[in-house]
Amino acid sequence: MIDPTSRPLLVVVTSNLMDRGPFESAATIAGYRCAFVRANELSDLDPLAAFVDLEAEDSDKVITNLSGRGVRVIAYGPHLDDMSMVRARSLGADSAEPRSRMLRNPAAYLPPLV
Repeated sequence: MIDPTSRPLLVVVTSNLMDRGPFESAATIAGYRCAFVRANELSDLDPLAAFVDLEAEDSDKVITNLSGRGVRVIAYGPHLDDMSMVRARSLGADSAEPRSRMLRNPAAYLPPLV
């Protein structure tokens, strides 16, 4: 049996409790372990990928920090907030999507594990 702590880490930075289910399912399907964290809890973590809610506190700092560490960052936010999506990409996010589109299949945004 595979030790679950040896699976790559996916972090999710959001305060929206409704987002938990889709991310937990996506992480399991894609072979990741999932942690829901706040911006100030990232320093001791070494994730392979991260979903960052653009409405979360300090989301700009989180995107800059994680992308600077080589983490694949997928930002998401309100579908009418195009400027936030552009800002997220300019800060280093690999992708920035409207919440409704991204939550349909979050696993599709994760790097494949080989």
